[in-house]
Amino acid sequence: MLKRTLAVLTASILLLTMTACTDTGKTEEIVSSDVTTELTVATEDVTEILLTEEAVTELTAPTELPTHAKAEISEVAYNPTECYVIYEAEDGTMDGYCAVMSSHDGYSGTGYVTGLSLPDSSLTVVLDIPSAQHYNVTVCLSSDEPVEGVLYVDGLARGTFTTSGSGEFESIKFENIYLSPDTSSVTISDLSGEVDLDFFLLENAEDLSELDYSVSGVLSNSGATDATAALYTYLCEMYGESVLTAQQCSQGSNAEIYAVAAVTGKYPLIRLGELSGYSSGYDTGDIELAIEYYEDGGIIGYSWYWAMNGSCYLEESGFTLSNAVTTHDVAHMSIEKVSELLGTGGVSEECYAIIEGIDLIAEQLTRLSDLDIPVLFRPLPEAGNGEFWWGEDLESYLWLYELIYERLTDYYMLDNIIWIWNAQDVSWYVGDEYCDIISLDVYDFSLGAWDNQSHVTALIRMMDLSSDKPIAISECNVLPSPANLKKDNAYWLFASVFSGSYAITGDNELCTDYMSEQEWILFYNCAETVTK
Repeated sequence: MLKRTLAVLTASILLLTMTACTDTGKTEEIVSSDVTTELTVATEDVTEILLTEEAVTELTAPTELPTHAKAEISEVAYNPTECYVIYEAEDGTMDGYCAVMSSHDGYSGTGYVTGLSLPDSSLTVVLDIPSAQHYNVTVCLSSDEPVEGVLYVDGLARGTFTTSGSGEFESIKFENIYLSPDTSSVTISDLSGEVDLDFFLLENAEDLSELDYSVSGVLSNSGATDATAALYTYLCEMYGESVLTAQQCSQGSNAEIYAVAAVTGKYPLIRLGELSGYSSGYDTGDIELAIEYYEDGGIIGYSWYWAMNGSCYLEESGFTLSNAVTTHDVAHMSIEKVSELLGTGGVSEECYAIIEGIDLIAEQLTRLSDLDIPVLFRPLPEAGNGEFWWGEDLESYLWLYELIYERLTDYYMLDNIIWIWNAQDVSWYVGDEYCDIISLDVYDFSLGAWDNQSHVTALIRMMDLSSDKPIAISECNVLPSPANLKKDNAYWLFASVFSGSYAITGDNELCTDYMSEQEWILFYNCAETVTK
């Protein structure tokens, strides 16, 4: 049974840059895929995305749901004040083997602190916080080889980083951290090697209350059905006001949403399914579940982790997407015409397989279209992650995405689709004309206390990619806390925990490996979110 290893999206892979401080006083931008301000890089085995012929366990919705009081999140104190203060590491509190040195060029102040990577060694610097607001905290450090570490502020892990290993002092910025007077303590820990720490810089961040969530509400497909346009209008009106609850479900199952409901007393507004089985010739029975959920007042959506030769992965599938690319307008051809081209050598076997797979998906989406049911659709997830076969190269990816869009929209006239482009590398963006929603997959794995972050920095960077598309969290293992959503003004369109072991146990109980039961309950029972 096929297992999928998730490539974990980090804000740094999208847009984050790292600034190196040299002894000449000049700055050099180094684009780094290893520096993160909010998220943890990791891989994790998760549930299968293809069904075998084994019977799917029948599940029944809970007949009696628990009731929970609606949680009101208190207002957040906010008093924007200009701030720019450097705190030298040598002025901090050192324990263990930490020592002040001055032999390495390029430092500021009277020296820098070394020995942090040794056991029982630590450095804590106390920051004076002038007012309640968001701050950026920059750490300046150096190492002779790449070193991973974690920034902690007031005991909470605020993000991971990896140094370049250049031997020069370099600055790594952690953005949009909310702090209140009078002081906060900051340190770095969990280091994988030796670093020299020069200073911390505290400066005020931009005023997050000014984030602009206004979007036009115009779909990329001008021929969209009235029901689809109405749903998109609703989504765009809610964007910036509340976060819609969503849950990814295993194929042919509602186990995840039933587990959520059994504990929280609420059903997610959006049920997200998976189409991979259908495109591999399996009747997963998932469309029937989606129709039922829609008729019961929910919104439905689908991801498409497309397996070729039994795998999504580039190496495992053996599928070479670039071989499929053709100048023939196969998006608007019948499968019979494509078959004729294959017979004459006009297109490749790979091209024919692509059209065949799209047509299998079109068959299922047509069932929804015939019932005038709008559907959120996220094909080819995690664009640019380099692991899936559709991420072989940018040119081939864009050809494939546009082919899917045009074949479903123009050839099959599926006007019930709201298109979601799922980011890993923003340079792979398909453009506003080919999508309606932009989404990220964000995973936080335990490094201590993470405080259920809002990931507002990643949200802002995606807003920079397109000012006219709502931004959503399409996959996560930790839902952002409602208090942080409000505090950071981080109103993602929706947020969804991924399926399988991220949401449920082997006994179909709600998973509490990444969030406590209380955190699940709070997210589904607060004024900042919307349920079914």
